Amino acid sequence: MITSGLVCRDLIGRSLELDFLLARTRPGPVRRSAVVVVRGEAGVGKSRLSDEFVAAAKRAGTRAVSVAAREYSDAPYAPIAEAFEALGVRSNADSEGQPADGGDAKLRRFSFYAAQLAASAAAQPHGLAFVVEDVHWADGGTIEVLRFLARRLVDEPVLIVATYRPEDVEVDSARARAIAALAREAGERMTLDPLGPEEIDKLLRTVLRDADRRLGADVLSEIRELSDGRPLLAEELLRGVFERIAREGTERAVVPTSIRATVRERFASLSADDRDVLLHAAVVGRRFSARFLTRLGGFESGAVYRALRRARDLQLVVEEDDEDGNCFAFRHALTREAVYAELLRAETRELHARVAVALANEPTLDVAAIAEHTYRARDAEHAVAWNDRAGDGAKAAFAHGDAARYYERAYEFARDAQQQGDLAEKAADAWYATGDVERSADWLVRAMDALAQRDRVRSARLAIRHARMLWELGQHEASIEATRELAGRLGPDEAGLRFEAEATLAGLLNALIRPAEALEHLAVAEPLLEHADQHWVTRFHGIYGYCLGLLGRGAEARDRFATTIALAREHGEDDVLLRTLNNRGNFELKTGTVAAARAFYDEALAVAERTKNLRIVSWVSQNAALAALVGGDVETAQRHLARSESVEHRLPVIHRYVCAIALRVAVLTGAARESERRDAAAAFEAALAARDEQSIAILGGALTYDALADGRTAAAEEIVGRAMSAVEMIDMPYWMLAVAARCGDPEARTRARAALASAAEHGDAVAAQGLLALADAREALRRRKREEATRLAEAAAELLHGAGWVLDEAEALEVAGRVADAVALFRRAGATAEVRRLTETESAAPRRRGDAGLTPREREIVTMVLAGRTARAIADALVISERTVETHVASAYRKLGVSNRAELASLVAESEPIPT
Repeated sequence: MITSGLVCRDLIGRSLELDFLLARTRPGPVRRSAVVVVRGEAGVGKSRLSDEFVAAAKRAGTRAVSVAAREYSDAPYAPIAEAFEALGVRSNADSEGQPADGGDAKLRRFSFYAAQLAASAAAQPHGLAFVVEDVHWADGGTIEVLRFLARRLVDEPVLIVATYRPEDVEVDSARARAIAALAREAGERMTLDPLGPEEIDKLLRTVLRDADRRLGADVLSEIRELSDGRPLLAEELLRGVFERIAREGTERAVVPTSIRATVRERFASLSADDRDVLLHAAVVGRRFSARFLTRLGGFESGAVYRALRRARDLQLVVEEDDEDGNCFAFRHALTREAVYAELLRAETRELHARVAVALANEPTLDVAAIAEHTYRARDAEHAVAWNDRAGDGAKAAFAHGDAARYYERAYEFARDAQQQGDLAEKAADAWYATGDVERSADWLVRAMDALAQRDRVRSARLAIRHARMLWELGQHEASIEATRELAGRLGPDEAGLRFEAEATLAGLLNALIRPAEALEHLAVAEPLLEHADQHWVTRFHGIYGYCLGLLGRGAEARDRFATTIALAREHGEDDVLLRTLNNRGNFELKTGTVAAARAFYDEALAVAERTKNLRIVSWVSQNAALAALVGGDVETAQRHLARSESVEHRLPVIHRYVCAIALRVAVLTGAARESERRDAAAAFEAALAARDEQSIAILGGALTYDALADGRTAAAEEIVGRAMSAVEMIDMPYWMLAVAARCGDPEARTRARAALASAAEHGDAVAAQGLLALADAREALRRRKREEATRLAEAAAELLHGAGWVLDEAEALEVAGRVADAVALFRRAGATAEVRRLTETESAAPRRRGDAGLTPREREIVTMVLAGRTARAIADALVISERTVETHVASAYRKLGVSNRAELASLVAESEPIPT
């Protein structure tokens, strides 16, 4: 029997990857994040690469460790805590620094982790590095911490390597989405592909050389074929060959057919008692304690250690690097899986039940592990309570995805309707917190059904919540009808519920910009206010404020908003607070100033980030991006867009707005925008199909701006026609109304002006008033009323300046003929494509005749000049002022080295086409 390991001591085929990781521990180029994600299938060499990296980093002076997530019994943040302990970094603050309970506890916890790592790394001459293996088994909290640290530690001497097996991540699961987000935010991503045949051959020959053994070429070829490029399998198959030779006492070499076969053969070579110990270990998990095994199986400690020693010699288990030598692990997850597969299903359930009981008798309870084992034991009596408890613990640690999984498992075994309702609602809350509204809505329906007969009031409240979720999922009319139907069947003795239903209905109508209808329902709800609890009183004022704002009653709206914000802060109503701050931002963007709107969005974002309400983070980030863009801050708009897109939420409205804003940014900056155009076009079609009017408007506006920027006038007119015929009311940012005024047919222009006039009726709707004046200026140009057009455009620019709508102000200045002023605003905003359109592409120094550098607008105008059109005719065709045409003509003449039309014609005759 072989007693020495058959493991390749050399690292074969991964030197580039190792060098890459080591380079990231040294000062060098600017990083995108502090995390590198390594993915690869089982046995491809992730663990070996991690071990080699840690060893090499230590030799270079970096303090480095490797930890791993566990398939079973991983409490929230367990791998992070283990890494901190191994690195000597504090993971628990003292009483003075410990984050207090409350909404900001999670952010403070994560910030504390980052600060401790940064401080410890700064104290090391070559920084810190740690590997988190098997992230496919990590809890949601651990993945979220890694994402946080990736951004926060980007400038610190800390490197984090996260490895995972993609085949072990359930498709479209919360964990899959979390890992995908981590991979997106990682500074680098590395996929370990299988080794090539030559590399596997080198590995096998190296092992044989070091072991002083020989095998025929045909056997090595078969091993190479079966290993499929995975070094672990090659080593295991090679060991299997020699195991068979030793067992059968022959030199005939037979290759096992799989890693499971070779593990099974080695496992079978153990005595029955040794196999029993290893089977117990396999049920505990990949990593296990020898002492716990002793208590679990009633074994003698000496027998356990003897069994583990023999298993170590057979390379089934390895000793972990702990102080007292009590911790062991299966050599690889595949090894444990092969041993675990030897058990009968009935045996596994019985053993999992025994593990759960043993863990429950430990001095320190590992609730997550007990919950896992009771579930796998199918122990209905205990699985409900332990998984419910584990879910509560995960929720308290803000690991909402893990909380949802525990609650779902508890629900699976619950038989009492009340218990089912409680657990289903908890699961719904947890999924909602992760941003998965669709799954949350499904669990709310289960909770409603379970409680329909036991608790009618609570079931009705859940129905109200469900209706709001339908709206978030884009099912607007279904949401309104469900709420209206519920309100209609509530009797006089259910005044509190009727109040909640009517207030909710008003809020939904507000969201669809139907404030007059919303006000009717608020009038029904207000007399019932005395029956509402504090939460609903606070929400009611916020809904009322938004409705008043939509109706143009600005002073009353601000009073209601102020009341809501004060009450929400007083009573710790974070959800109401951030919604109201967001709505106040919307209100200020429409009727106040961009600066005021951005301040409220920033405050709402701070609350959403603090409470880890990722769905609202995405929503408010998109609104903040729009406000920054309108306010002429393209760079900040891009940053907010990136944050919004980093959140998995499955909310079509957010996705549609993000697509529109992203395309508008790409057009303004002149970036390549094929993907943005494609996404926006698909979102536009989806919005039309869903009759999502506000999304139709903003997407249609963005697509029209895109078409106009490329000179695709016919396409622009078609988009305007489709969008304007599909919507009744268009809210800010009014992009569709602005482009309709530029390129729409007379009917579309008339409708656009009427919509702007309606919005501008409210005395404080300065932005709408400015855009109305700009639309009228364009119409005046069409009617060849130059002075009137200039006056209106100047007035528009002044109004838009007061509102802080920088990009629209620049457009108004251009129409007024103040091209230099427009260019200055576009340049300050970061709208580089607009600057190029309006200015020369190179230096303004005098040029040689024909030495051109015309902008697209200048080329367009020069072509029309050559066609014999007058400045007035060109202004009419392009819907700009005659003064603007003259400015462009003068610039083009100077660049081309000509001074009049005749010289221009002569130049073109000498050199076709028009110099660019």
